[in-house]
Amino acid sequence: MKLHEAIARFLADERGTQPVFGLMGDANLAFLGDYIEREGGTYVPAVGENGAVLMAYGYARASRSLGVATVTHGPALTNTLTGLTEAVRAQTPLVLLTGDTPDVHEFFQHTDIQGFAQHAGALFERVRSAGTALSTLAKAFTRARFESRPVVVDIPLPLMSADVDYEVPTWPSFAPQRIRPDSDCVESAAAMLLAAKRPLVVAGLGAVRTGASDAVLELARLIDAPVMTSLLGRELFSGQPENLGIFGTLSSRLGADHIGQSDVVLALGASLNNWQTDSYRLLADKRVIQVDSDPEALAKYGPISLGVVADAGAAAEDLLEILREVGQEPSESRRLADIAEANAGEDREHFTSTTGGGYVDAREAAVEIDRVLPPGTRQLTDVGRFTVSVWPHITPSPGTMDYPGYFGSIGLGIGAGVGVASVDQTLPTVVWVGDGGAMQGLVEITTAVRQSLPLIIIVINDGCYGAEYLKLIDVGAKPENAFMTWPSISRAAEGLGAEGIRVTDREQLTAAVARMAEYSAEAAGDGVACPLVIEVIADPHQMANEASVG
Repeated sequence: MKLHEAIARFLADERGTQPVFGLMGDANLAFLGDYIEREGGTYVPAVGENGAVLMAYGYARASRSLGVATVTHGPALTNTLTGLTEAVRAQTPLVLLTGDTPDVHEFFQHTDIQGFAQHAGALFERVRSAGTALSTLAKAFTRARFESRPVVVDIPLPLMSADVDYEVPTWPSFAPQRIRPDSDCVESAAAMLLAAKRPLVVAGLGAVRTGASDAVLELARLIDAPVMTSLLGRELFSGQPENLGIFGTLSSRLGADHIGQSDVVLALGASLNNWQTDSYRLLADKRVIQVDSDPEALAKYGPISLGVVADAGAAAEDLLEILREVGQEPSESRRLADIAEANAGEDREHFTSTTGGGYVDAREAAVEIDRVLPPGTRQLTDVGRFTVSVWPHITPSPGTMDYPGYFGSIGLGIGAGVGVASVDQTLPTVVWVGDGGAMQGLVEITTAVRQSLPLIIIVINDGCYGAEYLKLIDVGAKPENAFMTWPSISRAAEGLGAEGIRVTDREQLTAAVARMAEYSAEAAGDGVACPLVIEVIADPHQMANEASVG
């Protein structure tokens, strides 16, 4: 068989029913044609190359598996830089298949593929010959899984028509392995926790993924500590009396008080990044025990007193065991009882709505929309000022929230959301995005339309770039310089094949929320015909600039 036929069969064997996202061009159209026609593979064509990578990224993170994208050479590859860099920063297992240009002097689309991959921070594999192509592909897929990192694979176009035998070497299959902590580290951590006067436990996404909630909660109660979570670990302890909610700059007032009073912080599977810790200022005077399965995550953002390489669940279990061995029992102090009492009286929707005059308070919209979403609904947010109005007021199930913001770029949410929605089509995927990010990613709505994906996009449209609005004030300039005159985004979405709803008052919000409930039922039944875009018109001068809970 020809190499392009062998690549198609490899993809079919490797992916099964999982999709390949991409955009066709000279470098990949031969094997993609075979993959679709001969192998019956699932191919999702994107509008743009960056969108294709973002879809593979969203799919990988939501499914906790490998994402695969393919683009052609030259400008197609360079168009993927932002999405690929985002996937690298988010430690996402992803393979990007591309190919070198024809071996022609001064070919106008030539680019340095290896240099491009290195610039993004991705791994790189080059097919050196037709005979070694399948071995190189198998290696690339294995490396992406083992290292949880994107791999760019260069399959030179001139090799595609070469004759090959279909022989794929056996590489070890990837199975997540529990990493247990070193016993000395466990003893040191236990000693620090027992000596603490006001310990605090913070659980992150690592705790969610290792099923550590019960062990972490029991551990916290043994040491008389309240529990908090990172943004992506949120709702892990929902309903528990000692739960103080999100740790850091999005904390409630009660949570912020206990962060300030704590002397030892145990972080289990939480990165303690600059957004969580206010550039580490929240941990400046504390002893920090950080547990993470990735050694590079330890002390990445600031000094720690003890680093433990282990998965969060194993570390919590081993700490519990040693504390039980020394006879530790739940304290009779009033601390957790006082927290429970304060929690009972705390208002998680502590804000005064500004809805009126043709505008809707984004916080009110978030609360009302969140109430009708089915349990398990995946929620994805773009990044921007609007997130301060959304993040504190939604309650996704543990492990179902994500945001493509590791590279700090707006406009990645819709593309990534298409990938997330491709994982499970019995529940809607909800993407929250600002108006600027929506306009940048709007074109990929057509991909969701073609695939009939159950995707709900909530656009918080305040007619400006929100972060710049605030920064202009800081430098003494007029915030109106950040204003943008957009077309109606919901109408534009309708033009792309979606269903659009524009919301400018409370009555329209109620109707939009009711339509969302119907849409979710349709997704669970016979499926939906197209994505749903709800455009919430907000007042740029009334948008929240800090968390308003407590």
